[in-house]
Amino acid sequence: MSPIALPGEPLVDGPTALRAWRESDLRALVRICRDPDIVRWTSVPAGYGEADARTYLLRRHDAIRAGTAAPFAIVGLPGEELIGSISLVRIAWEHRRAEVGYFLSSEARGAGHATRAVRLICGWAFRSLAIERIDLFAATENRASQRVAERSGFKREAVLRSFMRGKGVQLDMVAFGLLATG
Repeated sequence: MSPIALPGEPLVDGPTALRAWRESDLRALVRICRDPDIVRWTSVPAGYGEADARTYLLRRHDAIRAGTAAPFAIVGLPGEELIGSISLVRIAWEHRRAEVGYFLSSEARGAGHATRAVRLICGWAFRSLAIERIDLFAATENRASQRVAERSGFKREAVLRSFMRGKGVQLDMVAFGLLATG
């Protein structure tokens, strides 16, 4: 695996942009990750603190160098306020496949930022990384994330029973796929 080269300039769609993470994002990341909905639907631990954020910000460098993930900060324009996180993860180069995962601050939800962010990262992955398929998994009860997948062009493919462990319970997940060819 070779390192991933993140774009030098932000990826932009209207009021939504994806950019590389900055150390100055730490406090906003802690605030955002204390949202109970983020804790409920993601691997973000309850009681998220500065140590968790520092660990995340440090690990992103390793993942980029290893070619296993492409993490971006989601920011709102024009002021570049941190509003969320989006990453390509579980990149399987031999299969030209990756998974996308994301979360948004409660204040940013409902304004189309998640849909634009998913479209931006997927378009970039298809063009710049030669990825041919992107997976997205959403808990069967997480209708908001399923709507983001559908608005972003993903096709619902299956319900995977007891697929992921989340907060001490097995979760059924809806599997979505997006192909570079449409």
